[in-house]
Amino acid sequence: MVTTPGPTRSVNRVPYGAAKGGVNALTACLAFETAGRGIRVNATAPGGTEAPPRLIPRNGAEQSPEEKVWYQQIVDQTLDSSLMKRYGTLDEQAAAILFLACDEASYITGVTLPVGGGDLG
Repeated sequence: MVTTPGPTRSVNRVPYGAAKGGVNALTACLAFETAGRGIRVNATAPGGTEAPPRLIPRNGAEQSPEEKVWYQQIVDQTLDSSLMKRYGTLDEQAAAILFLACDEASYITGVTLPVGGGDLG
């Protein structure tokens, strides 16, 4: 298993943080625009998650020594920032998504649900 970092607010994450901020804003705006038609728009903000190794490396190339250090800093901070001090599982991420899609969540729209063991992003 490999771990995928999820927190937005951490070292070496400026572009990632900006992109996630955009997704959060898009989620809220789309909810405003579509709620009157009965459409719910929600998102999840996954924390660090155990996942199978990538079949194709990021950017199609091996990481340089500097990139490996940079990435390891993110991985270390991800675990440190989780209140549960562990990575989530794919099943835990899927459960949150399935909840938001089910009838029990019919009165929830426009939210980004953190699924990161207590790390809010």
